Amino acid sequence: MITRDELIGSMLEEIRICKFLAAKIPGDRVDWRPTANQRSVLELLRYITRAGEGFTTTLVYGNRDHADRLLKRAEGTTLANFDRVMDEQAANLKAMIGGLSSDRLTNERKSMPWGGPEMSLAAAIMNSGVKFLAAYRMQLFLYLKLLGKCELGTAECWAGREPAKQA
Repeated sequence: MITRDELIGSMLEEIRICKFLAAKIPGDRVDWRPTANQRSVLELLRYITRAGEGFTTTLVYGNRDHADRLLKRAEGTTLANFDRVMDEQAANLKAMIGGLSSDRLTNERKSMPWGGPEMSLAAAIMNSGVKFLAAYRMQLFLYLKLLGKCELGTAECWAGREPAKQA
């Protein structure tokens, strides 16, 4: 079973990588979108600012009372303040998950709104908040590639760092 600290660490790592990738977005391309029906770069960044926290909060508190607050925070997000907003999401996730007992993480049963079997609260957070952050991090990486950042590769996408220099 994954520990509380491992769960938090996984989410914080995804947030760190999203911030790393966002720093590579050309400032004049935030309105770009791959097709008319897809999110723009800025819309994607705004979605990422609530990707981990949104459903995790619903799982932990059993309601969506937080939805308007997260949407308002997202709507105020720009490329310039993305890091700060992501830091806020990280702090909220760390406090929320950090405040859960191991017993609750392991024994409380949750179901996903799209169906499937019941699972522990920890597994539900992993199967939503963590996966949502990873999925939209990958979308951000692919947007960067489509914007001409062809030099980006595995190190940037999966480790959130510049690649090691080749000898």
